[in-house]
Amino acid sequence: MKIAVILGLYILAFWRGCVLLQGHKRKLHRLWFGCILVYCAYVHICGITETPHFGVSALYIAYFQPAGRAIIKWLGG
Repeated sequence: MKIAVILGLYILAFWRGCVLLQGHKRKLHRLWFGCILVYCAYVHICGITETPHFGVSALYIAYFQPAGRAIIKWLGG
C-alpha cells in the first residue's frame, strides 16, 4: 500500500511538471524530468523495501576507488 501511494505521488508530480513544461521545444525537458523522477522513485522504493540499488556512487566505488588505491600504492604510499 505504501509503495502504491508513493508511485501515485510520483505520477502526480510528473503530471504537474509536464503541465508546467508546456510550450515550444519542451519535449526534451519533459523527458529529462521524467527520467529524474523515475530514478528518484526507484531509489525511494528500494529504500522502502530495503533492497540494494544502483546509486550514483556505484561507478566511483567500482572503478575509480580501486584505481586510486593502485596509484597510491604504486607511488609508495
